[in-house]
Amino acid sequence: MNRKILITAVCGLLLFLASNVRAQVTFLDEGEKVDRYPIVTWLKGAPIEHFDKDKIYVLELWATWCKPCIAAMPHLSALQAKFKGQIVFIGQNVMDDDIEKVKSFIAKNEKIMSNHLAYGGMQDSDFSKNWMKPSATFAIPRTFIIQNNTLVWMTEPTALNERVLQLLVDKKFSIEAAKKLK
Repeated sequence: MNRKILITAVCGLLLFLASNVRAQVTFLDEGEKVDRYPIVTWLKGAPIEHFDKDKIYVLELWATWCKPCIAAMPHLSALQAKFKGQIVFIGQNVMDDDIEKVKSFIAKNEKIMSNHLAYGGMQDSDFSKNWMKPSATFAIPRTFIIQNNTLVWMTEPTALNERVLQLLVDKKFSIEAAKKLK
């Protein structure tokens, strides 16, 4: 009788734990469907919780201490101005553990930064668990391009130019075509 109670209790505990565990993406690569933006703290612009299938997103990972990230900001800002209303640019801060430092950085550099800025935090954050780790992103800057709720390209900001982004707008994008336009 005690064995039956123990087995029932263990099964109940396992069911309880399983129902309270939030699914985590285990692998994220080009061609994967994405619809939900990870849980982050939005610092500028309207929060984005879900990707709209009719929009194009350029998601740029950066940190306050990352010199190549900072060097790419004016370039990305110019592309954002050129494709305003056609492409949503998101500056996603990662690998910074001090949100106040990030806010201060944004205040000093607002003119060269995206209209949408989010803070993701460190490796235990939802962004890290559901995007960085599954995509094997261990270095920044890193750029994710989403179109039609699909991660179409993981690249670097230096790979982006007006002609590459125009391929997205014209619905003619492929990684091969983009690499030819570098």
